[in-house]
Amino acid sequence: MKYFFFPCSIGVRCQNQKRYALAVIDERGAKRLRSGRTKNKIILWNFPIFRGISYFFASIIAILCAFWDSGKLSSQPVQSDGLSEKIAGKLNVKKESVVISFLMLLSLIIALIIFGYLPTKLSFVFIGMSMNFALRNFLIALVKVTLFFLILLILRFIPAMQDLYKFNGACNQVRLRGGSSQKVGNLDYYSPLNALNVIVFTFLLAMFVITCVGVSIAAHWNFLINLAIFLFCCGTSYEICWLLDRTPILRKVGLITNFFVCAKPSVTHDEVARVAYNEAVLCVGDKMEEGKVPFASLLAEMQTELEKAGKYQKSDVEWIIATVLGMSRAEAKLVKSFTPKQAREIIKAATMRASGKPLSAIFGFVEFYGLKFDVNKKVLAPRMETEILVEEVLKELHGKKGAEVLDLGTGSGAIAVTIAKLSQAKVAAVDVSKGALQTAKINAEKNDAKVEFIESDMFDKLKKRKFDIIVSNPPYIRTLDISGLDGEVKNFDPTLALDGGEDGLKFYRIIAEQAPMHLKNGGWLFLEIGKGQFKDVEKLLSQAGFVDISSKKDYAKIIRVVKAKYDKRK
Repeated sequence: MKYFFFPCSIGVRCQNQKRYALAVIDERGAKRLRSGRTKNKIILWNFPIFRGISYFFASIIAILCAFWDSGKLSSQPVQSDGLSEKIAGKLNVKKESVVISFLMLLSLIIALIIFGYLPTKLSFVFIGMSMNFALRNFLIALVKVTLFFLILLILRFIPAMQDLYKFNGACNQVRLRGGSSQKVGNLDYYSPLNALNVIVFTFLLAMFVITCVGVSIAAHWNFLINLAIFLFCCGTSYEICWLLDRTPILRKVGLITNFFVCAKPSVTHDEVARVAYNEAVLCVGDKMEEGKVPFASLLAEMQTELEKAGKYQKSDVEWIIATVLGMSRAEAKLVKSFTPKQAREIIKAATMRASGKPLSAIFGFVEFYGLKFDVNKKVLAPRMETEILVEEVLKELHGKKGAEVLDLGTGSGAIAVTIAKLSQAKVAAVDVSKGALQTAKINAEKNDAKVEFIESDMFDKLKKRKFDIIVSNPPYIRTLDISGLDGEVKNFDPTLALDGGEDGLKFYRIIAEQAPMHLKNGGWLFLEIGKGQFKDVEKLLSQAGFVDISSKKDYAKIIRVVKAKYDKRK
């Protein structure tokens, strides 16, 4: 495992071999975070048995550290006349930590009596000394295991232990889900490979084996032999838990002990565990700024909101944060904490995105090819796939000065403005919508790009003008399919920019028929097309006299761009 999780009564500690992150929920319900370097490493990781021994002791140290440090993240001092509150106040730790520590100490004392001295002495009374040695030890071992399970069962229903077990369940969830909030199974909070389960399993196995062996020599030899058995059981227990965790079917076997140390976590428990996970993964600085909201905490909250609605995308999260902060995505990635106001604005935007509102509608602009474009309900928000179309045009224009380019159906002006900004071409753009042209003109001014805008229904107002390149991203969705589109498309993009007619090819027919009259001989036509339309568009262009027809796939391996050359001699 690359990361390890350890629960405490109010939070979770996540660590790798170099760093740790402790996330807790304080008295006011706020998530608090501490991170830093750790010397508590799991050694001999590539050696079975030995890694289990290391994991056992590292887990105990990590859990004790989590209990101790969690109190230091408390937002309010404990004030009460109770004994536990007084101790908590003097030690500057949480009351729950004092209670849990007391229970652990009490359990240890009881365990030594119940699992060691008492069963052995009572067995001599009820079983007698004459019984077979191996059978007698086996029966004593069964008694000890039964008593151990009984105590675990009692602890399972003590209120002070409930959050500990829920946080342990959250640790399992986050590890199995890889940091996501989406469940991978109905019982994914029950996983054999967690610190508490490995510790309990180790004690059960060691108790049973040591009792069955029943070493009785000299006191120091008894101790050394039993210690060796215990260490071997530590390693073996981990390997068994690791094996059970490998497959969902075997994982259910781990419920035998998992039930006593895990409980179904709430959303809050899960978020706290993901805060610790995010922080450990991000590896930020050792000190967190007072009063700031850690990135790990904000990310966990955004993730919960977006994944619950099925809208989570890493790129969307990065864009929301960068936009609220007024930075580029690259700059925003370096920010590790936020002011409360920034955090509220980011969560507000994430909530709107989760409701189905596209980012372009939330912020009123989109980034396209490194430039910023205003968008509204009068224009289609440019998509990432269209950057591929622009990229192909720019390749053709490379090194050509003064080439004339026409953007047919410009909409927001993203294609025309980008080409004008990043090449030496003379760009003209047409659109039938006055509202779209107004938006495109604003975008050209904001990006300091020189574009000639013409109000025209396709080629109608262009007369006999000819261009070196014609580029277009026309509407290509079939009329009957528009009603079935995702809400964030049909509710926020203009139908005029979507409706491609009965078969989605209406505008490709017009372009194939009329583009030759507006292309110079040897000029190029670049088109964006919909999924599965390449063969139909290729046929239309071929019939119209276009040659050298080629295609380009998008990021989803769908043919998205068509390039064709006009040659009137053929």
